[in-house]
Amino acid sequence: MTFHPDTLCPFCGLGCGDIGIDQDDSGIAPRPSGCPQADRLFRRSMAVPTNARMTGTAFAMDDAIIEAARLLRAGRAPSIAGLAADVDGVLAALTLAERIGATVDHERSEALFRNLAVLRRFGWSATTLAELRNRCDLVLVVGPDPAAAFPRLWERWVLPEPAFIADGARSIVFLGGNPLPETMQCLAGRIEASGLGGGTPDLTTLVGRLRAALAGRAMDGDPMTALAARLRAARYAVVVWAAGLFDAPQPDLIVEGLVRLIRSVDGTTRCAGLPLSGADNLIGANQACAWRTGFPLRTGFDEGVPLHDPERFDWRQRLRDADVTLWISAFRPEMPPLNTGGTIIMLAPPEMVVTPEPALFIPVGTPGIDHAGDVFRADSVVALHAGALIDRGLPSVATVIGRILATLDDTAVGDAVTREAAGC
Repeated sequence: MTFHPDTLCPFCGLGCGDIGIDQDDSGIAPRPSGCPQADRLFRRSMAVPTNARMTGTAFAMDDAIIEAARLLRAGRAPSIAGLAADVDGVLAALTLAERIGATVDHERSEALFRNLAVLRRFGWSATTLAELRNRCDLVLVVGPDPAAAFPRLWERWVLPEPAFIADGARSIVFLGGNPLPETMQCLAGRIEASGLGGGTPDLTTLVGRLRAALAGRAMDGDPMTALAARLRAARYAVVVWAAGLFDAPQPDLIVEGLVRLIRSVDGTTRCAGLPLSGADNLIGANQACAWRTGFPLRTGFDEGVPLHDPERFDWRQRLRDADVTLWISAFRPEMPPLNTGGTIIMLAPPEMVVTPEPALFIPVGTPGIDHAGDVFRADSVVALHAGALIDRGLPSVATVIGRILATLDDTAVGDAVTREAAGC
């Protein structure tokens, strides 16, 4: 038995680096961490199939690469989606997208674009997880408890004593939502108020009431008046939200209200926002796309140059139009329903159960388990390196796409030679 201490978790985006992993001849298993995602997703068996599959039938990897290149080259409206890979895998996917004129989007980009839509219009003042941990004395949590998506957020970044607050006091207020039972247990004694204003069904209205209180226009007896005073009195308030958990027709309006609220408070004391998204290296995919193209995700190359369109190139929309989609999901053996009439080529862990079978399935390794890889933390400022734990003979996404690109180049050269021989 081998024990791997302090393993980096690449899954939810918090970048927890204290996961204990036991390894034996059968595979790896995590020691209980308090995180249901890590406890489930780090459990991997050595006995997995490494062959590709074509419509469910085992296929040699070399032949699968050739078939993937053929399908992608023949596509008239190709899409690259899922995009859940380490930074090298995303960069390889962007190179392929430019080569074949595809669009690119991450499976979890909806939460990101709820925030980016507001950032584009207004800008914002955002902070980092380290600032939250070390300097913040008041945390205002708006909407559902982010621990539903980021299980160890409070334990890792709020529970520790702040380094730069003399008395170490820190309070948490939940606005429009209630803490999960695990959060209540973790933050016992620190939660100043929970479910505040929870009788208001609309978060947009609730945030508007708090903004009115900050402007001195609250109705008599409105509890938002006390909260507004509390925000004004804080040394460093941080407003935390997870836009992917907002259940409203126009979630970006909630984010817009929060950005305006933060500006109001920041005029008299220090206040910043912490918008949380980033599972499966979503932030890394967005960063890589910006480096390569100058645009965020939901960018396409079908016109020969990068073109960004957050509505038209949303992967759900593109699935309806694409005749071939390369779906990349290296982190977890789970997938959303892929409603498309086009051909699906899938790069995913061999544990993934796919129904119906795609036209082509190529098993790949998971960053931080089968191979080393770089991922970005959910606050977008820190890149983390996840090392390899086991060797199951599974290639990385970057390796598979590199081979597809090489095959496309060889095919192009062969076609040129054929045309020249024919006198074309």
